[in-house]
Amino acid sequence: MKTTAAPPPAAPRLTSGQRALLLTLAIFLLPVAIGGGMYLLGWRPAKTSNHGELVQPLRPLPLAALGADAATAVAGKWLLLVAGDAPCEAACVALAEQTRAIQVSLNRDMGRLRRIVLVDATTPALVALQAKQPDLLLAAPPPAWRTALAAGARHRLFVVDPAGNLMMQYAPEAEAKGVRADLERLLKYSWIG
Repeated sequence: MKTTAAPPPAAPRLTSGQRALLLTLAIFLLPVAIGGGMYLLGWRPAKTSNHGELVQPLRPLPLAALGADAATAVAGKWLLLVAGDAPCEAACVALAEQTRAIQVSLNRDMGRLRRIVLVDATTPALVALQAKQPDLLLAAPPPAWRTALAAGARHRLFVVDPAGNLMMQYAPEAEAKGVRADLERLLKYSWIG
């Protein structure tokens, strides 16, 4: 007697509902897979939307080095910092005035930001500005901050986060509109300060 071998079992076929489920999963997982691959390969966009330069890695600036009064005044706040290695003359005073306009333009978030000018010696114009704007803090730059900032001869703006990390810096000729846009974005998405 001759036995015939049974034909091999047929591969299971997908129903239309199963195909729709797999297609839906692929649509949702494909962007995650592409993004993960780009991150692992080190791809970064050529142009970013921020106007300042992100400081990477973050540089810690111990707030206690400012002195007890200033450290208490800025604790838990974002800092808009004006610093430079030269004496604070007309351009520096104008930059300090510009920080006030930036702070006020933030409307309801203006209380989350403190302004500080780091100077070795005050000038009459800077003292007059502080008399008009009592919330402007003047402080001597701590030695550890000098090396972390590396500000250069021209005064420029820096942003320090509430944890005391230098995280953004601007060119001396940066526009106030760009600084404001960056701060709005930071304060919108930040849960601290």
